[in-house]
Amino acid sequence: MNCGDARIEISARLDGECPTTAAEALDAHLRGCAACRGYEAEARAVHRSVRLRAAEPVPADLTAGVLSAIAADEGEGRVGSLRLGLAVIGVIQVLIALPALILGDDADLPAHTARHLGSFAVALGIGFLVAAWQPRRVGGILPLTAVLVGCLLLSSAIDLIAGDAGLGSELAAHAAEVVGLGLLWLLARDTGQVGSLTARLRARGHAL
Repeated sequence: MNCGDARIEISARLDGECPTTAAEALDAHLRGCAACRGYEAEARAVHRSVRLRAAEPVPADLTAGVLSAIAADEGEGRVGSLRLGLAVIGVIQVLIALPALILGDDADLPAHTARHLGSFAVALGIGFLVAAWQPRRVGGILPLTAVLVGCLLLSSAIDLIAGDAGLGSELAAHAAEVVGLGLLWLLARDTGQVGSLTARLRARGHAL
């Protein structure tokens, strides 16, 4: 076996592919060839450094990051659905209020009074549309809407108790406002504005 053949067999041995007969001839050659012994030592060192390379560091727990990413995606999906629902309610609210605003026709009320009420209803619908278009404004629209819808519900309750209105007609008349308020609150919660609004109200209370 010459040096060229020996070095081929050295590489084969390192890969576990050197047959027994070749291994015996290689050992005999290495005993008498210092150059090939040096080559074998260098080849073993390189082979060992490649095989025993340190593994790349891996975070101990990926669960938190994965769950955060999933939650962010779900949050964006919910916000998109809420915005779409709020836009639909805004359009419905404006369409319902237009007859009163333009024609002065609202439950046999005087035309002037009907147009005033129609103006408030249209403004509320526009507020829903603005919140759907720019969710960052929900924190400013929500308190006013809550007061307005609360007053409507209170007046409806008084009229129902007095027998001046029917339950079905009141539900039909104010369903859009109630649903819109609910969507506003959910949108404010999912965009993180409920907490900031509460904090501002508390700060003002302490200041007073």
